[in-house]
Amino acid sequence: MNCPVCQSSVSEEFAQDKFRPYFKCSDCSLVYIPREFILKFDAEAERYEAHQNDERDEQYKKYLSQIVDGIKGTLKKNHRGLDFGCGKTTLLSKLIGEHGPTVDSYDLLFHPDIDIWSNKYDFIVLSEVVEHLSDPRRDLLKLAGLLNPKGQIFIKTKLYPKDKIIFDQWFYKRDPTHVQFFDLESLGQIANILKMKGPKVLGTDLFQFNF
Repeated sequence: MNCPVCQSSVSEEFAQDKFRPYFKCSDCSLVYIPREFILKFDAEAERYEAHQNDERDEQYKKYLSQIVDGIKGTLKKNHRGLDFGCGKTTLLSKLIGEHGPTVDSYDLLFHPDIDIWSNKYDFIVLSEVVEHLSDPRRDLLKLAGLLNPKGQIFIKTKLYPKDKIIFDQWFYKRDPTHVQFFDLESLGQIANILKMKGPKVLGTDLFQFNF
């Protein structure tokens, strides 16, 4: 069993609940579940369909606005961006667009615009996405390949608690579609893989990577 980020074959069991085990990579500190515990596509899609994200919800808008506030200082009006894994709505793209950049939205289930793979971007946002990816190394390398020179990737995800007792009660791991969890070391390994600088902390659970 190899780490889905750094591909190390050396891991140790970190935690166990009644649904699945959690392993910690000895090299990059990623905590992940074995890939055989990943939900089948239909079951995963059913979970995403149940999400209640609504563009008219002021709390949801406030949550996304925090991301915009964190990244807008690094963007220019002529930039083109991508909100990858946007979910049901394209609200984040609209909010960023209010500051000038043009932003495409992509989601495998809800906005499966395959044209993104032929485009080039100045920045890519993954908000609450990396913890879902079944093959994060492959997917992030593919996304980095879409970036222009000096491009940026913004990742929003919660860092896992190092204390196993706290981890056992951590709400974030209870979502069965969350299949890996990061700390600053494992995010740093992503930067190394992508040959980017980072992670730079931009706000709560928000990290910047750039060439």
